[in-house]
Amino acid sequence: MSNFSFKNKKFPIKAAPTFLVAISVSFLMSFFSIIFLQDAKQFLDLRDYDVEDIEYEFQTLLENSSFDEIATIAESEEEKCQYFAQSGSFRTFAAASSQLEELKKVGYNPVIENVNSQNGFNYKVIVGPFDNRSQTNNARESLRRLNMDSLEIRSCVKLTNEPT
Repeated sequence: MSNFSFKNKKFPIKAAPTFLVAISVSFLMSFFSIIFLQDAKQFLDLRDYDVEDIEYEFQTLLENSSFDEIATIAESEEEKCQYFAQSGSFRTFAAASSQLEELKKVGYNPVIENVNSQNGFNYKVIVGPFDNRSQTNNARESLRRLNMDSLEIRSCVKLTNEPT
């Protein structure tokens, strides 16, 4: 084996020229990268572009401060709505009763409704009535936390002002 060291004259690479070449290459690369990769920002002069002003109707309304009152048509019929949450539909009464008991433990007053359906689900478990959609959504969220899917059911009755 040959003995490589700086003291040995057979060492193939001399330290001083290698160091000098490395320094000069790194300097030249830095110098050219600074010159050729300059980040010169050029801003567009917006006066060169002619843009049409767009006028909107709401802009003229706000500028003139003239608001027309919107005439609302008073309807003689009103609706009274109740909202329910269907927490499940079951093929057997026993399965529906099981969910009924589970909902009673949580604090709801559910009912089982018997329906005829083509898909074989004959018993619905329904929670409610609720006065508005917000209460129904809150109940559906608490049912979701109990891992029960639910549907919103809305039942409305039209009220008229006509004397009977």
